[in-house]
Amino acid sequence: MLALAHLSYDFPTAGLHDTVQKALKIIRAHELNAIAVLDGKLWVGNVTEEMLSHATHPDGKLSQFAETWNSTKIEAEEDILASLPHFEESGFRMLPVVNEEGYWQGYLTWESVAKTTFFTGFNTGNGGIIRILFHSQRDSLSTIARIIEENKGMITRTYLTKTDRPEHNSPELIIQVQTEQFPAIIKSLERHDVHIEKAFMFGSTEFVDQSRFDLLLKYLNP
Repeated sequence: MLALAHLSYDFPTAGLHDTVQKALKIIRAHELNAIAVLDGKLWVGNVTEEMLSHATHPDGKLSQFAETWNSTKIEAEEDILASLPHFEESGFRMLPVVNEEGYWQGYLTWESVAKTTFFTGFNTGNGGIIRILFHSQRDSLSTIARIIEENKGMITRTYLTKTDRPEHNSPELIIQVQTEQFPAIIKSLERHDVHIEKAFMFGSTEFVDQSRFDLLLKYLNP
């Protein structure tokens, strides 16, 4: 599922030469915490409400933030699973989607990702998404798959992506699993020293680690 297939145009953008006051009005009117800033059609970054609150003058231009843009985005040809870490780390309700040249294509909303992921690859059963810091010399995809299968899980999708965080040099392996025993799978992987960064559970209220799952459950179980 490519991000390009789930674009939303329901939320506005700001222009590079718009004022701080105008951007704040947009953010507050739509109950957002950040919006994309464009130079024509070129995406240059995001401004957050916090950034704008520190502006020296409300009539100042957004271009003053050129050195401190928030750079959170996703490319149009990326799988929407790759957006999960960005949503979690930024706390944004939507991410700007850009093409290879950096031109803005639209927004990817958190609600769209959560609902699409939930209803694709699951037959109304339980399951979830597991994010693993994958080290090629330590981890084995075949071993991880075997552990999941031994716990009666079925891998429906996998995605390997780079992480932009400097503290992690390893890529992230994102696995979507259909299973009635998601908590058991998590525990078994951890017993085998698989480094689980985060896990998101669908379709069940069984407690595993609530801090891991609240983000998705907020939208899947309103």
